[in-house]
Amino acid sequence: MRQVLNTQPLDVIPYQQGFIYSHKEYLANGNIKVSFHFFDQEIHISEPIVKSTYLQAKFGNSYRLIVEQLGDFITCDTSFFHNGAVAVHYKTGKLSIFSAAGNLILNSDLTYQDAVVECPAVDEKNIWFVVPEGNAVINYSPGEQSVLLRIGGGKSKAFDYPISVTKVLGTLYICNRNAHKIRTIKLEDYSVKDYREFDEPVYQYFQVYDKEYVVLDSGVWRL
Repeated sequence: MRQVLNTQPLDVIPYQQGFIYSHKEYLANGNIKVSFHFFDQEIHISEPIVKSTYLQAKFGNSYRLIVEQLGDFITCDTSFFHNGAVAVHYKTGKLSIFSAAGNLILNSDLTYQDAVVECPAVDEKNIWFVVPEGNAVINYSPGEQSVLLRIGGGKSKAFDYPISVTKVLGTLYICNRNAHKIRTIKLEDYSVKDYREFDEPVYQYFQVYDKEYVVLDSGVWRL
């Protein structure tokens, strides 16, 4: 493993040959400023970027219209459908889906068995979420506005406070905060297996081309 950032960013977005991230800075006067950066994995350099580049990467080409409707564009997670529509989800449970043109398609409050769900990962027409308190992963249909499938939860020990899910081709990567472990779900048969284990909590996993990254307490690392 190689550390590429020694601080935990507010959010991370895979982008071109690296990733974009937002970062909280504490100013001398006591105020807090959010800045935006791009890490280039080819030259291993992180450079400041303008806010509009960050917003376009996070919400798509219609980011202006979407952000106008959202207000808070930092504390949400996003995931894109194949047609350019984007799912926007907050930890409060608010789920919004916007078309590629920036029009609001769906606005709802989503929980599972009264528990908060987190981290959308679009899969065709549906969305995968983790349920941290329920130790489960669910597949949600926006069209039917219902949960179609649950993996884990109940007496199952498959997950231990899952905090994020990332879909790469036919595999889901589930970051388990309490177990310090990434587990995978193969979508062909829903089998669950260990993938990587760490010495500290793991919050996010993502890939950029053939490079793999994780967000830990200590910062962002390349595997």
